[in-house]
Parts: sequence; C-alpha cells; structure tokens
Amino acid sequence: MNFRRYQHELIAGIALLVMLGALLFKQGEISGKEERIKRLQSSVSELKEVVALKEIWGDKNLEKRVRELESVVPASKVKWNQKSKKVTASYRELTINELNTLMKKVLNLGVEIQLLDIKKEGALYYVELRCKW
Repeated sequence: MNFRRYQHELIAGIALLVMLGALLFKQGEISGKEERIKRLQSSVSELKEVVALKEIWGDKNLEKRVRELESVVPASKVKWNQKSKKVTASYRELTINELNTLMKKVLNLGVEIQLLDIKKEGALYYVELRCKW
C-alpha cells in the first residue's frame, strides 16, 4: 500500500482525532471546575455555619439567658438543677400560654437540647427539659 498517495487524508484524520481529544479534555476540565466550585461553596457555607455556632455557644451571656428559663413560669411549677453548663428542669402543671412562652425561649437559645419530653394531662402540661451548651 502506498502511504504517499493517502498522505493528506492521514494528516486530516490525525488532526481530527487531536481536535476531538482536545475537545473532550476541555469539556472534562470545565465540568471538573464546576464540581470544584460547588464543593468549595458548600465548604465555605459549612465553615460560616460553624463560625456562627461557635459565636453563639461562646457567648458570655448565654448562661444568663438560660437562667431566664427558670423564671418564665412561677417558681412553684419549676424544679431546676444546673451543674456547670448542663441544666435539668422539670415544669409541672403548665397552661398552654406558659408552655408556648417556655418553648419560644428554649428554641431561641443556642443550646443543645438533650431531652424534651412534653406530656399532657387534661388541660395542663408537664415538661422535662435537659440541655447543655
């Protein structure tokens, strides 16, 4: 077979293969770049969330705000036990308005709720709360 005769066709075919390879490489790089950008954006958002939580948990006034949970309802309805950064509280015979006020306070605090048990007996509620920060 005479390669001289098909020299131009061979060069054109090789050039097409090189162009196809370059196109596939470019598409792979673009999709890889998009994946890296998405991964980086998610990492940055997670880091921002961690920083925000550290600021909330490191707040010097957090303990004072947690102590407000003791005075949300009358003292006769609360059994309060606090050891360093852990609180155990039992609330008994709460009305619906007192329960709503308590829940708003608890959920707006930056604490880790370990136990939240709410029981209803008639029109009154009994709440067991354990949290730490």
